[in-house]
Amino acid sequence: MSTINAGEPSPELAAVEADMQRVDLFRRAHALVNDLEWGDTVGVYDVLQVARFLEEKEETP
Repeated sequence: MSTINAGEPSPELAAVEADMQRVDLFRRAHALVNDLEWGDTVGVYDVLQVARFLEEKEETP
C-alpha cells in the first residue's frame, strides 16, 4: 500500500487555520458573555475582553 506525503501546510492554509481558531475563540467568548446575567447591556468590547482573557488562558500551560 502506498502512502501520501502531504508535506508541510501551505502558508495560505496556515493563515486560514489561524483565522478559524480566532473565530472559534470569539464565538466561545460571545456565548459566555451572552449566558451571564448582566444589569447593563453587553457590547462587542466586552466580548473582545473575554476573548482576550480566553486566549491568554489557552497560551499558558
